[in-house]
Amino acid sequence: MRVRASIGTAAAIGLERIRVLVEPTTAYLMLHSESHCESNCMFCPQARESIANTNQLSRVLWPTYDISEIISNLLEKKTGIKRICIQTVKFDNSTEELYEIIEMINKTKLSIPITVCSYPMTKTEFLKLKELGVSRVGISFDCATPKIFEKIKGKERKSDLSWNLLEQSLKSAIEVFGNRFVSTHLIIGLGETEKEAVKFIQHFNNQKITIGLFAFTPIKNTEMEDYKQPPIDSYRRIQLARYLIIKELCSFEKMIFKEKEERITDFGINKEKIKKIIFSGKPFETTGCPHCNRPFYNESPGSELYNYPKDLTQEEISKVRSHFLDLIE
Repeated sequence: MRVRASIGTAAAIGLERIRVLVEPTTAYLMLHSESHCESNCMFCPQARESIANTNQLSRVLWPTYDISEIISNLLEKKTGIKRICIQTVKFDNSTEELYEIIEMINKTKLSIPITVCSYPMTKTEFLKLKELGVSRVGISFDCATPKIFEKIKGKERKSDLSWNLLEQSLKSAIEVFGNRFVSTHLIIGLGETEKEAVKFIQHFNNQKITIGLFAFTPIKNTEMEDYKQPPIDSYRRIQLARYLIIKELCSFEKMIFKEKEERITDFGINKEKIKKIIFSGKPFETTGCPHCNRPFYNESPGSELYNYPKDLTQEEISKVRSHFLDLIE
């Protein structure tokens, strides 16, 4: 059976010989189909109506390999891989193929925890995944509000996905996997305000769901190829707000937003605490499951990174600080 692997994953486990600046600490795999996904997300190369090449997800290339070859290399080679993340694409029998891949991994001595990032599933399907040894699952909203969701992923895309369906699926997932073992993703740059993004983060954090932040990345031949990435200073503010919320240092209700554009103007904690947190660099690292670092998923090497895949250097912290001068000086 063939599956896709991100090009960075392939390099990390010895399937490709390319130079990588930072190796992934998670092996990113994706179900493979000759057709496009049944879902029709406006930004995605895999979407049903997309004419983009299906060897992409975000800006990353995903070549195909035999799953047995991937498993063999993970077993035999010394890698820094600490988790396997299987991304789903919806097509006929995709759920059955997902089960089969996990069963193939289970038949080996490969003892690496598995996350499945899936389309909405039923409680019965989640129970099956847990029975197979999956430790975490994710169901991605991507959009900060129901209105944006309908435009980008839902009804306006002639899709059977809905905000309510995803909420119900997340609830079922929590019942099976437990608090903090279920995640969702939020893509910044799809038309939301900072206030809407932070409200989303608070809402799902209250439900003990992990929130991974992504920056929108335009991909050629998708319907959003001409959209711009979010301003980096806005992304930094949302990263900091997320960190404060998940660490329970502040909440959405205590933050202040500029009335018209709904930009964060006050994070609700004192300057010295804010400064210490910013100087640590921690809010600006990749967020998601443990050991998920997604190197260069949203940006090209050489540019300022939206999500840092490792501890920030002092030079990188200085760049981040420049976006918060009104708060720390």
